[in-house]
Amino acid sequence: MAQDVIRDEALAQLRAGQQALAQGQSERATQALKDAEARFVELGDAEHAGDARLALAEVQRQQRSIDQSANSYERAIARYKEAAATRREASATLALGHVERERGRIDAAWQQYYLSLRLFEKEQDVRGQASASLALGHIERLRGRYERAAEYYGKARSLYGEAHDTVGEADAARGQGEMLTASASYEGAEDALQHALKLYQKSHDRYGEVDTDISLGRLAMDRAQIEPAASFFGEAIALASPVEYALGEADGALGLAEVALRTGRLDQALASAMKAGTTYSEAGSALGSAEVNRVLGEINLRRGQLLQASTTFERAMRSYRTLRAQVPYTRAMLGDAEANRRRGMPRKAEDLFTEAEALSLEVSQPTLEGHATLGLARIARARGDSAQADARLQKAARHFTTHDQLASAAQVTIERGRLALTAGAFDEAHRLLDEALRQARDATATTGERGPVALATALRASLAMTMGRLDQARAHANQAGQLAADEADDQALVEAAMIEAEVDLLADNLQAAVGAFNRAQALAQEHEATVADALSAVGLGRILLRRELWEEAAVAFTESLPRLRAAEDVAAQALAQISLGEARRNLADEAGAREAFTEAARLARASGAPLLESEALGGEARALLDGPELEAAEGRYRQALALVERVGDAISDKSHRASFFDGYASLYAEAIYAAARARAENATNAITASLHERATHTGCADVSHRLQEYARTIPTSGRDLEPDERERNEQIVALLNASRKSLGK
Repeated sequence: MAQDVIRDEALAQLRAGQQALAQGQSERATQALKDAEARFVELGDAEHAGDARLALAEVQRQQRSIDQSANSYERAIARYKEAAATRREASATLALGHVERERGRIDAAWQQYYLSLRLFEKEQDVRGQASASLALGHIERLRGRYERAAEYYGKARSLYGEAHDTVGEADAARGQGEMLTASASYEGAEDALQHALKLYQKSHDRYGEVDTDISLGRLAMDRAQIEPAASFFGEAIALASPVEYALGEADGALGLAEVALRTGRLDQALASAMKAGTTYSEAGSALGSAEVNRVLGEINLRRGQLLQASTTFERAMRSYRTLRAQVPYTRAMLGDAEANRRRGMPRKAEDLFTEAEALSLEVSQPTLEGHATLGLARIARARGDSAQADARLQKAARHFTTHDQLASAAQVTIERGRLALTAGAFDEAHRLLDEALRQARDATATTGERGPVALATALRASLAMTMGRLDQARAHANQAGQLAADEADDQALVEAAMIEAEVDLLADNLQAAVGAFNRAQALAQEHEATVADALSAVGLGRILLRRELWEEAAVAFTESLPRLRAAEDVAAQALAQISLGEARRNLADEAGAREAFTEAARLARASGAPLLESEALGGEARALLDGPELEAAEGRYRQALALVERVGDAISDKSHRASFFDGYASLYAEAIYAAARARAENATNAITASLHERATHTGCADVSHRLQEYARTIPTSGRDLEPDERERNEQIVALLNASRKSLGK
């Protein structure tokens, strides 16, 4: 009889404790449940003792006493195991898994969830199996194993359907859809998410509807379907507001921030991101706050605020690392890598891109892998490793085209165009830039995402400039600058400004060039573009060369070189060395000039830039021509002309080819002059014939005029001339005049 009284009192205390738990009365619940457990232990009733301890664990969990809660769940499991209450053991094990997940012990949580699944299977408890499978899906998601997560979510979806649990099935279907999105299985993802949306609508679960609209918006973003994404995010906000679902509104606002970012509306992106950030901060959402930081990093990156971008990305990465959110962590890492690359810190950028590439592969993110590969290709190109750059670009292109990422594919094609331009393959560069423009415009037309039209147009300007078509180059550069402002593309804006300055310099508009290089440098400094800043200084130094301010020019080049070396931009270093060599030559520092020209030729050769190498060889030949090494100078000129002719002869359009050779009138004139001074008639005639065959009448006239100027500097009479010197000079002048006659003058 006494035992019956104790049991009744124990049961009453258990009910009182459970009721207090439901009402949030923690102290009362704790006292009642501990008393109930003690009485059940005294009675030897392990199952009810387990019930009391399980409820106590829930109280402790609500009080955020996580370690105590975990200990109580373990004690409850032990009680149920003793009582052979397998179903209750499974439920307690599942709950312990939730606590382990809260503690950040992901592997321990997985073990508890997996054990609970096996126990529920033993009891043939369909709903329990569904809950455990759903939890395992969450864990695999945190681990970045998205295919496994999708499998568990799919299993949970089927089991909830079998149990006629509509909300559970919807939750599982949404999780499955999000994982299929993450794995780039877009059609399956859309089917799962649309199924989840219908189930939430059927059960009038507005919160579920909002979350699913957000997931559908993110799916559309991954598919580069910008307008549908904006519609889903807008619908989520509209649904969340009436039910005061603040986090749902914040998720929608953040989604719209990304839409604005992809369409070049940076002010709107910033406003939406800040709005979302306020809500996340108030709600204590670590993941939401990290996402806001990532988007703010992207905005700073687009605005050229690179140091701030890097700092913000790193802040986001720390949060993602704690939360074990692999995919957004990889996205933030890619942003940080790109910020460092543009700041002229290639080694740090390379480390980050390499890690991001490996992580992307690990979590099955082909488009993120493509961006990492593209970043590494750009670094390889700057270092002069054209073969590695090309291989990486081909790989990145496959990722982007396979997943219909047209704007990103256009970025790759532009980089391939840069490689072709550097290599002097102008026809190929022209073809690639046409393709890049088509891809960029298609991206805007079909997806709403701004394609890199400005950047492609800037490179078209560079191509036209290199081919000697200065009016066309100026027009393209001006257009690129306007497009860059519309697209909020700071890279294209700086590049267009640099090309305009170069065109003015090539056209001998020195006053205009000074202003243009100063504007380009101001833009480069504003957008923290280290290489462009240094190259602007080199450009201003080259103007000093034209004005014969040799010492000032040499200082400008010498000061720019350390920054270009740190950025590991080989072609930029070569240009600075060529310019430095020219300054030293005019300062009568023959050894210093030859050293600079030799280094420039080595760098240009290493980067696969034949025209840059030709310029370096021409500079060295000029330095040798000033001294007694006439034969060596001739050899350098021959090498320089061979490179120019290799490039020029590959241009298919006859008029473009001829105007290209017109741009090398000075080099041909110098080479003819060197051969004439060596009294090498055959060489003089061969160079003259080569030019006459290739250049326009204007180009030939330019060379003829230069040869006439050379002839005037050579004395052929006077008392101070020795007979043999007079004879030699007359032969040189005769050869120069013969060349002029062959050129039509």
